Amino acid sequence: MSTKGAPRPRGWRELYELAIVETDPAELSPLIADAHKAILDRIQETLTKPASSEHQQMSDALTGLRTLREEVNSWRDKANRDGSDLRKSD
Repeated sequence: MSTKGAPRPRGWRELYELAIVETDPAELSPLIADAHKAILDRIQETLTKPASSEHQQMSDALTGLRTLREEVNSWRDKANRDGSDLRKSD
């Protein structure tokens, strides 16, 4: 599933969900970065509020994005060693 050409979502949850379901490795890194930034921005917005279930959800999402980023880096490392390219040919 590629999100190329789709309107950009506004909330951190939408960005996170897009990153989790993206299957095009070339599109994945920017989605991870966008979701990560959106979550951190939202955390900053809510720092003055008492802890909520949203805080736990954002923490879980950050953990998921970290794992996904590590997977992408692993794929890239393997592709570099194998001399292949993760991007789909057009």
